Amino acid sequence: MNPNINLNRIGNVTTPFGGSTRGEAFHPGVDIANRTGTLIPAFADGQITAVGPTKNGMGNVVTLKDSGGNTHQYGHLQTANVKPGQIVKKGQAIAQMGATGNSYSPTGGDPSHLDIRIVNAYGKWKNPMTYLRNK
Repeated sequence: MNPNINLNRIGNVTTPFGGSTRGEAFHPGVDIANRTGTLIPAFADGQITAVGPTKNGMGNVVTLKDSGGNTHQYGHLQTANVKPGQIVKKGQAIAQMGATGNSYSPTGGDPSHLDIRIVNAYGKWKNPMTYLRNK
């Protein structure tokens, strides 16, 4: 797998880290919009710790823990391509983009998007864009 993730292949950033959404004054992740079914890559090597629906509005989620102790939560997914306990590599397709949970479009169009949130081992939010490189 290519260790550099091309953001242009994932989609367009609609809400940056620290931006605001309908329900959040501070968005602790990044929203990336594209068509339902767009493949979502792992942003880092790690182990899948959870897969399934959440009660926090993020719909279907895949959670990955990387070697640095950071927890990556990929939300609003249509489907997951991984199972808990699975080891994945950065760039490996782990899910498909969707619009599950509390999902909306800021432009009124298709609400399909990825909400990626990363929290470090100390409970502090990290900007997911630090894991991406545009090429």
